[in-house]
Formats: sequence, structure tokens, C-alpha cells
Amino acid sequence: MTVHLERRALTDGVPVMHTIQGDAVRAAYDPRQIGEATALALLCTQVPAMVSRGFKVTHAVP
Repeated sequence: MTVHLERRALTDGVPVMHTIQGDAVRAAYDPRQIGEATALALLCTQVPAMVSRGFKVTHAVP
């Protein structure tokens, strides 16, 4: 799977948002609330296929 990860200001209390689009996960995390590694760990619990199938992270270009 590919995880397209970007930094965004999100609503307080919502540190990560994601959507699944076929074989890709599009996700945003708020660096004021959570770090990148923790965001990826949280995504692994919310999208178990990332663990079973493996994943590669790409970052949005600002």
C-alpha cells in the first residue's frame, strides 16, 4: 500500500484523518497534536491492511 501523508492543521482533538482510495491511503496529521511516527502507528491500527500488506510513505510537497 502507499500512504500519502501530509501535514495539516486539523481540528483540536482530531490528530489524524485518513481515507482509503483503492490501494492508497491518503492521510493528514496535525504536527501540533501528534508526531509523524505516532501518526503512522495510529494509522496502522485503523487500517490493518497497512500491516499485513506493508506500506510505503510518500509526503506531500508543500
